[in-house]
Amino acid sequence: MTENILRLSAVCKEMPVVLQSPDGDRDLVLKELSGTDRDKYMTKLVSRIRIDSKSGKAVGMKTFEGFQTELLKISLFENGELVSKEFIEELPASTQQVLFEKAQKLSGLDAVVEDEDKEDPNE
Repeated sequence: MTENILRLSAVCKEMPVVLQSPDGDRDLVLKELSGTDRDKYMTKLVSRIRIDSKSGKAVGMKTFEGFQTELLKISLFENGELVSKEFIEELPASTQQVLFEKAQKLSGLDAVVEDEDKEDPNE
């Protein structure tokens, strides 16, 4: 009898990033969040959601300020150290967007967004 075995890694995934700048290329690394860091990030994210008082459903965000920065400041590294919030905020919007999407995917947060977008079959 063949058993299905689930093999998982206890090591967070990493993705090298080369950031081109006028001062020369910078070698960065996007890292998967630990479970604890993911939970802290999700708690901060939930605090940004506006809830309809009648239905109790999410109806939007209170603010988008720093939305992508929150994830990147805990998952983007240079020389083994987290990059600064100020560094992230100064990046072009298109660069932030790509890094944010990759960071979401590395930590499995893209699946959370996709699940929330699915319609509830009970409605």
